[in-house]
Amino acid sequence: MSLVEAQEKEGVRIQPAIIEEQIGPGGSFSSKLQITNISAEQKTFYLVKRDIKTLSPQGSPIFAAEGEKADFEISPWIQFENKPLILGPGETREISFTIVVPPDAAPGGHFGGIFAALATEQPKTTGISIGYQVGTIINLRVSGEVIEEAQLSEFRSERLIYGKPKVVFLAKVENFGNVLVRPHGILEIFDFLGKKEAEISVNTEGAAVFPKTDREYKVSWESDKFLIGPYKAAVSLVYGQDGQQTVYDTASFWILPLQTLLLIAGALIISIFGAVFLIRFFVRKKLRQILKHDGAVPVVRRHKAATFLPLFVLITVLTLVLLLLAILFLLFA
Repeated sequence: MSLVEAQEKEGVRIQPAIIEEQIGPGGSFSSKLQITNISAEQKTFYLVKRDIKTLSPQGSPIFAAEGEKADFEISPWIQFENKPLILGPGETREISFTIVVPPDAAPGGHFGGIFAALATEQPKTTGISIGYQVGTIINLRVSGEVIEEAQLSEFRSERLIYGKPKVVFLAKVENFGNVLVRPHGILEIFDFLGKKEAEISVNTEGAAVFPKTDREYKVSWESDKFLIGPYKAAVSLVYGQDGQQTVYDTASFWILPLQTLLLIAGALIISIFGAVFLIRFFVRKKLRQILKHDGAVPVVRRHKAATFLPLFVLITVLTLVLLLLAILFLLFA
């Protein structure tokens, strides 16, 4: 569900959507949220805080349940006034909150959210389930021994053979560190001669990889040119707070316009059949004319079938090639 759909469902809007800060152990950070009732009737909301324990494959945060321990918790550090928030239609209210970081807090990323949830009664501390409530995501980096380490664990095209230049690439990045990483960069495509065919930006939206997890990025490429043969894709991604860490990998794939190749192979077989037939026809006609003119008796060959052997081999090979192309077309085109 998108943010807009969630807002419409709950009838509330919270701004800002994301807060990112860096604080040292023992430090604190204070800010305000703007909460707006976008429904046409008065509603009562309660603020709820939750930790993010990981991200879904699509990059959506997965929140810890009440009482569930998260590796990168932040909710115990978030303080705000725990009372019902009554808002009339279209009314906006500012809510203050403070994050107090313990002196012994683990360095690295800590992730959570503050939500405005509808409830018929006041929840117990953080005690209502998180459904589609709208909230502010908090990404807090605690200074200290921050580890930024990622690896491109997989890079490939979805298929080995494509019938046209419309290719989807998959790049899986694994985060071994203790902070979010947002890998981004370029993907280049080269033909078999090393000529660059295309250059595509990767992850321009800055989608992140959660610590101790991996995430798959999908990149699409399409060209209106006629392309054929083996191609190589090279992806280079940078990450880290200063953008100085790099990961790199390559993948190979083929573009075989099989429909076109089938037409060419079929036309070639027909042409060879036609050429052989015409040559044999004219040779026999000429031979009959010569023999008739000289009054000679035609010599009958006893091993006439042997003359068809090269033609039979050629036709068999071309038929097998045509059959192979047809199979490839059915599988990959």
